[in-house]
Amino acid sequence: MSLQTEEIYRTLLLYSADAVIVTDCAGTITTTNPSFAKLVGAAVEELIGTSLANLVVADWEHAEEKTLGQNINADISEAESAGDTQAVTILSRTGSELIMPAARFPLFNQKSGKPDGHLTIIYVIQANSLQQAQTEFVSTVSHELRTPLTSIKGFADTILRAGDRLDSSQQRRYVGIIKDQADRLTRLVEDLLAVSRLESKKLQLTIRALDLKEAIERVQQNLADKAKKHSVILQIPPGLTPVWADADRLEQILTNLIDNAIKYSQAGTTVTITAKGIQDTPEMVEFSVCDQGVGIPEEHLPQVFSKFGRLDNPLVRQTEGTGLGLYITRSLVLALGGQITVESVPGSTTFTVKLPAATPEQQAARGRG
Repeated sequence: MSLQTEEIYRTLLLYSADAVIVTDCAGTITTTNPSFAKLVGAAVEELIGTSLANLVVADWEHAEEKTLGQNINADISEAESAGDTQAVTILSRTGSELIMPAARFPLFNQKSGKPDGHLTIIYVIQANSLQQAQTEFVSTVSHELRTPLTSIKGFADTILRAGDRLDSSQQRRYVGIIKDQADRLTRLVEDLLAVSRLESKKLQLTIRALDLKEAIERVQQNLADKAKKHSVILQIPPGLTPVWADADRLEQILTNLIDNAIKYSQAGTTVTITAKGIQDTPEMVEFSVCDQGVGIPEEHLPQVFSKFGRLDNPLVRQTEGTGLGLYITRSLVLALGGQITVESVPGSTTFTVKLPAATPEQQAARGRG
């Protein structure tokens, strides 16, 4: 290795925001950088020669039967499977513990080709981003929970204090507001539970061949009350190939998209629901929901499917919603092996979903069922 190359590596190590640790086969630290020293509360010089296992607790220290430290003759092909990111616990000298994403990679002796130690990288930048996202999520959830609770408490207190001075119409109005806010709170809790199931990979799916036209018509009927002031048009060709999906999740996807189209467009406008096969990719079936609403500015499109991603628009602000619907919708579409995209111009937004088409064999099984 040339002196110039060594200097480049030394500079990268010194100024890297991520923690970098090199250990020998026994797990002793031979090289590290200031980022790791800062995490554990020690100087770089103090860490050289110490055991990494005393500072970082990781699954690979317990789960692998053949770590490089235990078996320096481990097969290279086995060692190459290393490098998967996992959560590790960093033990600071102050007594605090930090959980961060990290990965470990094998190092090989250039002459013998045998394992010679490990390179461990702790992703500090990623951890900071995750922590910031978590903080923002908790803050937003707290606000969303507090808003309906404030209304419920306020109107309940009014009824308790001045109930005998309120006429029956006022009492009904206040109780109606309490019920609406309780329903809003219920929707938020249900959405938060859905997010938790999706992110923890605990979503249970029962996949079968489903008639997309029937599913759309069922959701349209369920939303008929909300759509009274809108014109809802269905454009679905006869003989459309069934989709290969979970019935409840398909209905949830359709409900979220059609409900949004109704909520975020003004009375008297049209919501168009289209479904069709895709000539270029016959293994997929496509449906879209197009509204004549406020539209989404181009710069906001990347945030549409994020948690609590709502537009800064008067019509949107005055429309109640949890801000989780499209995030959940996208997660469900992906869980079903599909794709979802959004296109928008002023006065119109179209969400398009592609889901796997049921094969002839899968359709036949549906017929027998």
